[in-house]
Amino acid sequence: MGEELFLLVELQDLDSEIAKNEQRKKKLCHQIRQREIKISELEKNLLSKQEELKEIKKKRRGEERRVDEVDLRLAKHEEEKYKVKSKDEFAALDKEVSHVESEKKEIEDVLLELMEKEEELTQFLPSFKVKAEAEKNELDREKKVLISNLKELTSKGEKFQHQREKLIPRLNPVLLEQYEKLRQLKDELAVVPIKDGICEGCNVKVPPSLIGRVKRGKEIVYCENCNRILYDASLRKV
Repeated sequence: MGEELFLLVELQDLDSEIAKNEQRKKKLCHQIRQREIKISELEKNLLSKQEELKEIKKKRRGEERRVDEVDLRLAKHEEEKYKVKSKDEFAALDKEVSHVESEKKEIEDVLLELMEKEEELTQFLPSFKVKAEAEKNELDREKKVLISNLKELTSKGEKFQHQREKLIPRLNPVLLEQYEKLRQLKDELAVVPIKDGICEGCNVKVPPSLIGRVKRGKEIVYCENCNRILYDASLRKV
């Protein structure tokens, strides 16, 4: 029974390493995902700025066409001035010219604003692109390192699982079932040593009679307080 008990301790050590390995893998996966998100955001921001510049240029061309159209209307009205025959017609035409000139002023204000934005973006984009590319390259480099580390952890996890599969057949199925249940109930710590008369699982003093039974190694002994399986670490073969 003593040998089988220490096989159980060995299994628990393996399970602990497997659990730690899985946590490290989850952390790495999260870090990889965070870098993928940042890379995506950089690409979207760059594309957004480029699209914004395209849209501004398109709007600017549209406003320039409107100015041309307004100039044509003003030129036409200027010609019409020489054809009017009454003061009322002249006053009406003059009012229309003032309205069109006001419209042109509004368009030119919008056009000026668009031209300023276009110039600002045109000057800003090259440096922004260089900075974004540099940051993206650094994130790509970090991502590759993380992926490499993840592969190593995956390989290590597979080795742990292989060792576990080799160990399982050597254990009594009933004892193994008890171990698995205790792991679920006791934060994955089913088998614990006695140190200085204290259960390492719950830090409660173990009665001398129980300690004697553990040292004899003839049976499976459970802590009276936490119900974990007890063993004497001094008897374990390294």
